[in-house]
Amino acid sequence: MVVEAPAEAVGPEPASGRRPAAGTASHRWRTALACVVPLLAVLWLLHGWSTVTASVDHLANARPGWLAVAVLAALPTWIAGAASLQGAVARRLPVGPMLAVQVAGSVANHVLPAGFGVGAVKLRFLNRHGVPLREAVAAVGLDATAGVITHVAVLVVLLSGGFAHLGGPPGGLLATVAAALVGLLAVGWALPPVRRAARRGRAHVTAQARMLAEILREPSRAMLLWGGSAAIPLLHAATLLFVVRALHLPLGAGAVFAIYYLASSASALIPSPGGFGSLDAALTAAIVAAGQSPTSALAAVLGYRLITVWIPLAPSACVMAALVRRGHL
Repeated sequence: MVVEAPAEAVGPEPASGRRPAAGTASHRWRTALACVVPLLAVLWLLHGWSTVTASVDHLANARPGWLAVAVLAALPTWIAGAASLQGAVARRLPVGPMLAVQVAGSVANHVLPAGFGVGAVKLRFLNRHGVPLREAVAAVGLDATAGVITHVAVLVVLLSGGFAHLGGPPGGLLATVAAALVGLLAVGWALPPVRRAARRGRAHVTAQARMLAEILREPSRAMLLWGGSAAIPLLHAATLLFVVRALHLPLGAGAVFAIYYLASSASALIPSPGGFGSLDAALTAAIVAAGQSPTSALAAVLGYRLITVWIPLAPSACVMAALVRRGHL
């Protein structure tokens, strides 16, 4: 589970021709990056093929019991996703199809950048079940926003708690990350296109905050939205932890959780399809920075991706086809 980007609110197109041009340019850059990153990942794998084969051998010798536990940890992510989606909408949705939508979203994320594929499937599902388009877009955006907020909150707790031992004291790492973010914001604000985008996004952020405040007045919806959003990355981090245990890597639970949250946050900046390339590179680099060999780090990433992406791919495609055939999508 990588961090999902909040969906943009539906609204009338601006009268000026300049704003769409800026949006189109931004979209082109993001699309180019989404295509280039997986290509670079493939080239890196080919260049370091000996490391890849050694990692596969390492994974083949992993303890099967821990790998089975990792599979069991990954399965509830679909339940958490369904809970979060139900919390984002006021009307009651059918539980079975809503759970199936989470499964189908896995294959959709291999066509579109991570987060956007499952978002498109959720949007279609809500609209097919009587939710007006504007309300459906708002709900999907709210679902994604809650995911970002909970992800950042847990990441801050992990960093401030000293769980990220990546070559320096945790306070220094947190200060470095904060300084980098402030620097990026300062540089970005100096660019007119960024300022225009920030002004356009202000209304969207205000609307999202208002909807979140309304949900907080309904404890059952708040529990579903926030609980489901928080559970998804926690379960993915737990899956990675159990793969690490299967490979006998000497990493504590706190360190593995910090590695996952840091890597998934970094990979969200370049949303490649399925997170392929960006998430894999970020996870591998973070595990190496935690003191493990490149072979062990890549083996852990391969095991994590095998369980969370490659094995579910075929059932996800079948579920997607069944949902389309029965009119749910």
